[in-house]
Amino acid sequence: MVQAKAPSSAENSRQALIIAAGELFAENGVSGTNVRSIAAKAGCHVALINYHFGNKDGLVNAVIDFVLESYRNYLPDEFIRCNEFLWETRSGQRKIVEYMVDQAFEFIRPRKENRWINTFIMRCSETNEIGRKRILQEILIPGCIRYTKTYAKITGSTNYKQARCWALSVFSPAFIYATNPAIIDDTCPRKKADDHFFDELKKWSISTALHGLGLEQ
Repeated sequence: MVQAKAPSSAENSRQALIIAAGELFAENGVSGTNVRSIAAKAGCHVALINYHFGNKDGLVNAVIDFVLESYRNYLPDEFIRCNEFLWETRSGQRKIVEYMVDQAFEFIRPRKENRWINTFIMRCSETNEIGRKRILQEILIPGCIRYTKTYAKITGSTNYKQARCWALSVFSPAFIYATNPAIIDDTCPRKKADDHFFDELKKWSISTALHGLGLEQ
């Protein structure tokens, strides 16, 4: 029996730098974070940043690659390709929409590990920092196209503004919760938002999505 190799010290230091950089970029922005603070947080020598990534820009791209790897695990494309027949009925269309929203929420769901990912994506999309172009082109724009096409296919409407409003009404609550949960907590100080609240938010968002498409039961 062949045993899997344990990660090398080089692999460990590279991963530690990516996670440390992601957390600090989410907290302070890319321009507000220097390489020495990243190295210190990762417990590595600062020279390892040049060794692994070439420079700070290379590290930013490595962080984005890490985020994208996680994102691809929640894409609905394969499910839809394997279930094209579902488009033919209202019940099938409901299943597609429910799956799409569920997967998007599961990617957005805040987790103890890598909790910084959502804030990092938001920071990159809002500013002109390094990474904005990649986040837009590889996550946000394809996602927008995916949902506007779904809206058009189910409703028969070619009104792009309506399609965008539908998509934003479905997913904005999750982004608000994921990037700044304190806002949710402050509106209900007696009971902090948690996974149960997030699951309830997902149910409401699925219901909103179906209602906006005329697919409510």
